Amino acid sequence: MDRRPAPSALAEFVLLTGPLGSGKTTLLSDHLALSATSDTGVIINDAGEVNVDGAIIGSDHRDLALATLSDGCICCSLGNSLQDGIDALLLARADRQLGPLRRIILETSGLAEPGPIVRSLRQVRQMDFNLRIITTFDASQSTDEDDFLPHYAAQLAAAQIVVLTKLDAVPDKRWPVRAAEVQRFNPLAVQVAVSRREERALAAFAGAGGHPPVISSFTASKPQPSRITIAFARWSEAASWEAIGEWIEDVSGYLGSRLLRLKGFVRPYGFLDPLLINGIGGAFSSPRPIRIESGTSLGLTMILRDVSKEEFIRFPRTASEPELMFK
Repeated sequence: MDRRPAPSALAEFVLLTGPLGSGKTTLLSDHLALSATSDTGVIINDAGEVNVDGAIIGSDHRDLALATLSDGCICCSLGNSLQDGIDALLLARADRQLGPLRRIILETSGLAEPGPIVRSLRQVRQMDFNLRIITTFDASQSTDEDDFLPHYAAQLAAAQIVVLTKLDAVPDKRWPVRAAEVQRFNPLAVQVAVSRREERALAAFAGAGGHPPVISSFTASKPQPSRITIAFARWSEAASWEAIGEWIEDVSGYLGSRLLRLKGFVRPYGFLDPLLINGIGGAFSSPRPIRIESGTSLGLTMILRDVSKEEFIRFPRTASEPELMFK
């Protein structure tokens, strides 16, 4: 008998990412100021000897269950450090005889890539949870500038929600331009673009994880930044799950860390409902059946870094080869 909690009863793990100086700590502090935090735990990971962000959050919210990681772990999997942070939160609540956490928020270093962290989360031993990834994007900076690092592309690609920050420094007529830049990096993400800090925090953290995902329609767009390619794979109705799954495994193995995101729906031959496929940086959730609205496009959107259309087309052919389209 399956004794795991129903999805609605699962805790939520929020991975808060974003480039250096893009406003992650401000967004988190605004959220905590607006919300009851008795059942929320926060882990702050900073890439220096002194965890400045952790000190700021701890000073502003002294009753908050807080763990800080100052091991400089900016691009690895966090390994045992993440487990230690979760252990510290749960132990603190047990000592105070409090109930279980409803939400844990991990604010990462500005240089962290989400993929390795997601792989570490799969090894957490105490709890099951719904994962949500929120990424901040400094709207006053362009993705075409030299200081837009590859890590930042990975953060945008992994996001379910992208929060445009520092909009007060951007003329209103430029907002659509910045929103279009984000959309070109990640057509899967919901965007939050409001200037008032309270409204922005409410919109970013509203709701709970586990809702059916929203897949953007696949339309023509402006040319991508030179290092980012977005591809779409679609199979025929006769394709089996074995064939589709083999292709996904082959692509993931071939591209490695260059596959930033893979997400979408496939309906293999003989399946009544589509399967939700969701991968971040090579870490995949188990495929699961899901009910979707009639007319929803079937297929997988892939966000690739340093992979040209020509290279992807030359990927070894198999019997399960899908139809490919590119933005």
